[in-house]
Amino acid sequence: MSDPLFFSKFGFFINGDFLEAQLCRNLCTEMCRSEQPLATVIDGYTLTQREKRSVRLTRQAEVSASSVFLMKKLLHNLKPQVEDHFSLTLSGCEIPQFLVYQPGDFFLPHTDGGDEPDKPDYFRKRRLSAVIFLSDETGEPQPEGYCGGKLTFYGLIDDARWERYGFPLTGKKGLLVVFRSEVLHEVTAITHGTRYSIVSWFF
Repeated sequence: MSDPLFFSKFGFFINGDFLEAQLCRNLCTEMCRSEQPLATVIDGYTLTQREKRSVRLTRQAEVSASSVFLMKKLLHNLKPQVEDHFSLTLSGCEIPQFLVYQPGDFFLPHTDGGDEPDKPDYFRKRRLSAVIFLSDETGEPQPEGYCGGKLTFYGLIDDARWERYGFPLTGKKGLLVVFRSEVLHEVTAITHGTRYSIVSWFF
């Protein structure tokens, strides 16, 4: 596993203490008690969102409007920093998604954005992806942690010999990582515990 600061060498924006530990715990508790329908992916034929369990098995917690508002406000306040870091001018960010990964859940390698003409407008508008970890990735089972569920990135080194090599980022409670949306990444299968995270996209 790779320390989050390792990814700053590849241009990622890293904030190891974006959220306080108690706020993370409060959000995890709310997410655990919320309705959790399965998250969806873009259907390649209809360009609509639908469940596709062979590609993505993740639950999206339906948290309170106040929690959504809080996270969108925090991300909006972050915008000037990430604009400066990536030398981009951004308009805003999408409504944050509160994701729950339980044992066996995963998300196969994918990109969040790009200029493919066969993708929906919102996908092509995405410039940056933001992931906020609410729980800790641990090597061994821990009461508030999870095992597996590695956020893994591909194609970071411009060399054919490294093209298929994945660099896993170690999840840590309160950690924020922002990267360009066209970067290929995945979430490996959870083996123990529950992985709580928040995702959004700057456009």
